[in-house]
Amino acid sequence: MYNKTYLDTSLKEHASHGTKKHPMIGLHFESGNNSFYPNHFFVERHWHHTIEIILILKGSYEFEINLEQYILNEGDIAFLNSGDLHQITGLKKGTIHDVFIFNPELLAFQYSDALQTDILQPFINHDNIFPHVLHPNDALYPVLYPRIQKILHDSLLQTENWYISCKLQLLELMSTMYLHHFFLQKNDTLSSCERQKIARYKKLVSYMKLHYPEHISLDNLAEIAECNSQYLCRFFKDITGMPPMKYLIQYRIEQACEMLRDTTKSVLEISLDCGFENVSYFIRKFKELKGSTPQKYRQL
Repeated sequence: MYNKTYLDTSLKEHASHGTKKHPMIGLHFESGNNSFYPNHFFVERHWHHTIEIILILKGSYEFEINLEQYILNEGDIAFLNSGDLHQITGLKKGTIHDVFIFNPELLAFQYSDALQTDILQPFINHDNIFPHVLHPNDALYPVLYPRIQKILHDSLLQTENWYISCKLQLLELMSTMYLHHFFLQKNDTLSSCERQKIARYKKLVSYMKLHYPEHISLDNLAEIAECNSQYLCRFFKDITGMPPMKYLIQYRIEQACEMLRDTTKSVLEISLDCGFENVSYFIRKFKELKGSTPQKYRQL
């Protein structure tokens, strides 16, 4: 039997966003020549506890949030709530966007006044959440945009007292959203079927990324997802475009690439460390996905 302790916690994005004293950060992203994303911006499907507010400054993006598709253009604002399963793709190079990331727990106060009980605590508990998209032609945009722009400006520059300024602006933002009934109730945004589908996906991918060095069969994954293997393959392919075992092989190859770059282990050692029981099969799959043998990949 598998260990259930990993469920829904292990695949969270582990990047550090801010510090314990300042649990927020502003980030700026560009794609194109001489950037980290030379062809187009892309962040693969993942989730995390922190919350993101994203302002599109240039270009167009496709956002997948909880398996729903959105197209965002210049001036649009996206909100990613805690636990949202999301993927972001720039539709061409030359895109620019800013991101403000914060831990919702920074909104907690010891004194349970009306602000805490009516606005902040329901948000911290994820009972109330942000809508996913705000467009420039939406009624509340002229009110919310200046506050979001100020938060992004201060968090990116981090001038003196930037953290206090951002937190105050964030509280003002939350208050404005509450007064204008901008928040949604989490239980109203997804059907029980959709929630189950997302939860199953998280369980499966978490398990594969934690246990990829081990032997994993389709039956193992079906047991974890608590469904039969036929349904498992169908729903997983609906989300990722590929069957779960192919996804696992691709992930193992990506881990092998890291080991080839960062270690001096032999190809045989790496193949075993990545869950391949046959080195010839590993080399064949590596060449299919990367266009070269593992040894040539290391040399290049």
